[in-house]
Amino acid sequence: MKMYTLGHDFVPSPIHAGGLRYHGMAPLVSHAVHEGLIEATALHRTECFEAAVEFARTQGVVPAPESSHALAQVRREALAAAESGEEKVIVVGLSGHGLLELGAYDAYLGGRLEDDALSDDALATALAGVPQV
Repeated sequence: MKMYTLGHDFVPSPIHAGGLRYHGMAPLVSHAVHEGLIEATALHRTECFEAAVEFARTQGVVPAPESSHALAQVRREALAAAESGEEKVIVVGLSGHGLLELGAYDAYLGGRLEDDALSDDALATALAGVPQV
């Protein structure tokens, strides 16, 4: 199966990304995106940790940083539905706990976790070397 990727030469910034430093999508996820079943979204990690802390405070579970990305997008979807008045059922998968990542939470809560914005130029350069199929 085909995969969406930034190419094998792409090297992400040396940041803490909670296990999400892979530069491509799994074949099944890529297929679902290609078929229009789901959309891919890029989120800044401070927004993700903000959503994770909110989840921990309201649900009593510290989510893994990988799950925080899904939680941040779910929060966006829920707020958009509330604003539009649309009723939605939103399902999210929580893939793990954040107990092994408490150092990252400490950095976020201490204001030491910064967003790493991939510039449009860097993205275009990475994608220029990837064959389009």
